[in-house]
Amino acid sequence: MLGAEVTATPRPAPDPGVTPAAPALSAMLQSDESPAESREGTYRIINFVIMAAALVYFLRQPLKDFFADRTDEIRRGLEEGRKALAAAEARMAEVEAKLNNLSSEIAAFKVESERAMEAERERLKQSAETEASRLMEFAQTQIESATRAAKAELKRYAAGQAVELAETMIRQRLDDPARRGLVERFVRDLKNPEVQN
Repeated sequence: MLGAEVTATPRPAPDPGVTPAAPALSAMLQSDESPAESREGTYRIINFVIMAAALVYFLRQPLKDFFADRTDEIRRGLEEGRKALAAAEARMAEVEAKLNNLSSEIAAFKVESERAMEAERERLKQSAETEASRLMEFAQTQIESATRAAKAELKRYAAGQAVELAETMIRQRLDDPARRGLVERFVRDLKNPEVQN
């Protein structure tokens, strides 16, 4: 029945008194077709209704699940879109607030950098003064040390010169008999130590 050829026969225009819910049925009733052709059309309609009912029966749950899943996906997508939009708006508001506060932040940064530069300048000044004081103390210590060393060297030199001068003077004053007398007196004093005490 499903494989039967359909012959196209002209059908009259539908009657305005017939309901649109059954156009095929009213067409069969009003047509001049033979009962065999009418039965074949009826079988086709029945086959179509059975097939449509079977399709609806078997595809009802998968279609329901598909449309439910699709609805959930669309709902999730919309929710994610709302969240992304809210996050973007919050970020935009934050950026606008930063832009609005940018001039005050720049002024605060300038004040802070000037304060930091002044503090660094003061620190460097203190450090330079401390270093200069330390260098002065070191130089003073070196000068005092060099002065003491020079005085000691001068004393040694003066003592050496005095000894040489005294030796020269003694040599000039002492002749051989005076030297012998001096040595004899020295030896005598050595022999009698209690005389010196």
